[in-house]
Amino acid sequence: MPLVQYCKKCKTEVPVGENCAYCGGKLTKQSEMLSFGMVHVPVRDWFCWNDLLRIALPILAGITVLALLFELLAGGPSAVEKLLRGGFLGTMLVVLGVMLLVFYVLLRLQGGERIHYVLDKQGIHAWTYLPEANPIQLYTRLLTPEAVAKLAQDDHALPDLTLIRYQTIAWQDIHRVRLWKENAVLLLYRPRWWQAMFVNCPIKEWEAVDKMVRQKLKPRKEVVQKVRIDG
Repeated sequence: MPLVQYCKKCKTEVPVGENCAYCGGKLTKQSEMLSFGMVHVPVRDWFCWNDLLRIALPILAGITVLALLFELLAGGPSAVEKLLRGGFLGTMLVVLGVMLLVFYVLLRLQGGERIHYVLDKQGIHAWTYLPEANPIQLYTRLLTPEAVAKLAQDDHALPDLTLIRYQTIAWQDIHRVRLWKENAVLLLYRPRWWQAMFVNCPIKEWEAVDKMVRQKLKPRKEVVQKVRIDG
């Protein structure tokens, strides 16, 4: 079980008990939390692709619609027909292909990372680390060495890993959550139409994670949804 407690004095996670196993300090029920880690490779994760495509595709679609609308206003239906016959759609498909290739290269260059997840009384937290950070891995994540240096002051910074990102979402700020049992993934939305965070869980920890999420959001049952896989 990933259930642990956080000792404020030691500033670390400790086994569940009345007292800290390291310093002997008093532990409270409120300090209990779920804690687990995952090795994550962005280029293999659909949700990382989704983060890019849900912004890029609407922009591409908008440009297409605007171009057609401009032709319609400027020259009427015949101008639109001429544009389409002139290879406009083919050009946009090429642009789409190039865009997907660029995204693949960017995600590929990011390499692998390690994510430490914590579910506690406040909400859901995620700390992302790189085993051997280099400038390419940072810039392809739209990060700079200066931005990463600020995270080194975080209590969860580790000497042998580079902390590159911290994400958090409070329970009360979650407007919708989808529980994807088949893939052991939590999809968190804020507001209801925008996916703000996703959590990849170890399969063996799914039941504990599912249980805590439902308990924390029990007063708002309408927020919790289950992803159903046909077949």
